[in-house]
Amino acid sequence: FRTPPGIPGQTYKDIGIASVAMGGGDILPALEAGTIDAAEWCCPKPDSVFGFQKVLKHYYLQGLHQVVVNADLYVNGKVYRAMSKREKKAMEVAANASLSKAMSYRIYENGKALKFLTEEAGVILHDTPADYFPAYMAAAKASLEKNAAKNAFFKKVWDSQKEFADIAVPFWSGAQMSNAKLGMAHAATLK
Repeated sequence: FRTPPGIPGQTYKDIGIASVAMGGGDILPALEAGTIDAAEWCCPKPDSVFGFQKVLKHYYLQGLHQVVVNADLYVNGKVYRAMSKREKKAMEVAANASLSKAMSYRIYENGKALKFLTEEAGVILHDTPADYFPAYMAAAKASLEKNAAKNAFFKKVWDSQKEFADIAVPFWSGAQMSNAKLGMAHAATLK
């Protein structure tokens, strides 16, 4: 199973999945050669562009380690400090608008790609088994805590993320569940 490197890949190993990290360009040849029998990359659009459907016919949405799409903007610190408040605000507004537009684009393009995969490419969409989620979360938390114990900066970031999650996750998971159920109700009318 091809996984991303680092903590996500280690987490898959910790829950008993034989996994290997490899670059994106190596995945399809490894699948075709039988070196690996499954792969995680991204989501329907990039997966279909890579051609995974030529080899794989069973599909699960989405990588458990990838629940959101992160978008970053990096600016040289010296350049940023030299910018006026107005320039900084313009950059912030443009970045937020770009993120909103990109997320809308990704949702639509992934929807089209999933439709292609399931209706034209013979791919079968499966639900991830329910017991997999708590197993992955427990292993991920253990891995993150282990890294936090070894690295003060990692601990600082991890503690900040946990503090944020303690507030945000109860609301967001409930809201997402409602959104998912509404979406599934609509999707059922399309069949």
